Amino acid sequence: MRFRSIIFDIDGVLVDVSQSYRQAIQKTVESFTGFLPSPEDIQKYKERGGLNNDWDLSEAIIIDRGKMISKQKIIDKFQEYYLGVNWDGFITNEKLLLSKTTLQNLRKTYKLGILTGRPRIEAEFILKYFKIFDLFSVIIAMEETGNKPKPNPFGLNLALKKLETPSCYFGDSIDDMKAAVSAQMMGIGVIPPTVKNSALKEKLFLGGAKVVIDSVADTEVAVSKLESESL
Repeated sequence: MRFRSIIFDIDGVLVDVSQSYRQAIQKTVESFTGFLPSPEDIQKYKERGGLNNDWDLSEAIIIDRGKMISKQKIIDKFQEYYLGVNWDGFITNEKLLLSKTTLQNLRKTYKLGILTGRPRIEAEFILKYFKIFDLFSVIIAMEETGNKPKPNPFGLNLALKKLETPSCYFGDSIDDMKAAVSAQMMGIGVIPPTVKNSALKEKLFLGGAKVVIDSVADTEVAVSKLESESL
């Protein structure tokens, strides 16, 4: 079925979070354990799947280091690093990966949507920060998915219902691809700019990705290819 909308994940797809969320994981884990996980350590946890947000991932590393810390303390410390005192924390290090011009071009043909594990306030903040908020017809965030995060297809199905058109999903994790398969839509895997090994590409295909692109800058090429194959 030809799609008439495109749904994007934010982290690692639209936005580079290597110096924001990833750095907040590092500092949060270090603050409770004294251990500073490397970017490669964090990526390995990401590729395991089942860690629904970076609070969960931080907790998993902390537990594996033999520490039992309350989840709320982990969240509070993480947010202290990520948001700072007045939105002046690591979130200000984020960079837009897919240009506003490309998104505007895509919007001429497709409705655009967001499915993200971010809290809504953080999702809206960064989309407005990069002046792309108004390009998206639908935004599904953590609050909407509740206890049914990816790989549960609930969020994608909700986005599809609101977009009222067949869609495809761009994501950077195995859970993203599994959610797309469960929602009976095409999943397009994206390799984040900081990942340099081939393991993630293989796992995205194993998760059900129809296509995997080495850079989100190749989005228009991937969409064109998928459209031609669906004719």
